[in-house]
Amino acid sequence: MNSKCYAETMYVHLKERKYYEGLYDKITVELCRDKEAILRKVFKESKEKGFPEIDDKSIDPESEALRIFNMMHYFSVELLAGERWEGRTETIQEWIDKDTAKDQRVSEARLTTEPVCRHCGKQGLRIMEKELSHRNDDYEHNEVLFMLDCPSCNRRSAIWEDGSPWERMTTNCPKCSATMNETTKRAKTTITTTYTCPKCNHTYSDKLDLKTKKKEEQPDPYWEEDKARFILNDEEGKKYLEAKQNLERMSRLAKEAEEREANKDLYDAVAQIQKVNIGQLSDTLKPLIEKAGYTELTFERPEIGRDVFVGFSCLDGKSDRVEYDSRKQLKKTVEKALSETNWRLMSDGISYRLGYLSGRVRAYEREEDLVGLVKRSGPKKPTNNTADLSANEYRMKGKDGGDIIF
Repeated sequence: MNSKCYAETMYVHLKERKYYEGLYDKITVELCRDKEAILRKVFKESKEKGFPEIDDKSIDPESEALRIFNMMHYFSVELLAGERWEGRTETIQEWIDKDTAKDQRVSEARLTTEPVCRHCGKQGLRIMEKELSHRNDDYEHNEVLFMLDCPSCNRRSAIWEDGSPWERMTTNCPKCSATMNETTKRAKTTITTTYTCPKCNHTYSDKLDLKTKKKEEQPDPYWEEDKARFILNDEEGKKYLEAKQNLERMSRLAKEAEEREANKDLYDAVAQIQKVNIGQLSDTLKPLIEKAGYTELTFERPEIGRDVFVGFSCLDGKSDRVEYDSRKQLKKTVEKALSETNWRLMSDGISYRLGYLSGRVRAYEREEDLVGLVKRSGPKKPTNNTADLSANEYRMKGKDGGDIIF
């Protein structure tokens, strides 16, 4: 582009940090005031209507209503002030970073082609201003707009960063939607714009009164008082964080208690699980394994991490038992021996090689793991204390009332 094109002025978005701090604090005070005003309105209306009677005659209805008001004030206003303190530094920095990025974008924006004056068609335009703006009604997306002066005709042009010309917004006719023509007349104290539709001849005027003075913002008499109440200092902020943590802990405990009550049978089943440690594992497995015909049960060194795993091995004492039956019987025996404990056989099952069998078991220690264990195990099957079902797991009554054993 021609070297005569240079930026003379640029709107700066970034302001001093005090500006952002003041803006954030103002929003905080307004939010807390709004919440507080709602509570006071409800309390006032309740007082005018008369507070409802309380069964306990020793309690004054107004005092009880005031207690509830203070409690609601804490949860809706004081906690809001704490949340605003907690997010203050991060939000202010986000605002600063956003405005910094805007200024950088405008500063680095360049026209890729030599612009031509829209009025006289000559080149050599000078860039007078750059700013972020939006096209038409697309307020969410900003683009860099260049304002250029033509030294040949002394008229100004506006061009977008991509080289397309700026088009002034038009007004559509409210009756036929055609683009209306505009004429502007300026008097000493007024500017009158007349809109005329070339299609249906509908016309109307807008008048801007230049004498109208902007109403001066009155000082806020309660600003310092409310700022002291709602803008927390670091010491007050730390107390808020402690209170917040206590509330979260109480809420978590309440939810846990509610969940336990709703699943009482599940947690009762967890409480009944035998908590077997590593030293007791041999005493738990050995009797049933030996009874099933396996010998020389040994355990490997435990693998202790987030979970505990223990490998074991044994020999099949029955020489006539084939591999499939040997693995199946040992798996069934181990699962039965551990069924009432916090240990389970790993999913990879039992390995077999020439009568030598091995496997691994896992311990469940954490309550959430034990809950999952109970859920996966399902409800316990009812047992019959009057008969030995260990050898005959499936039976039913015949028509004559006798047992049919499968």
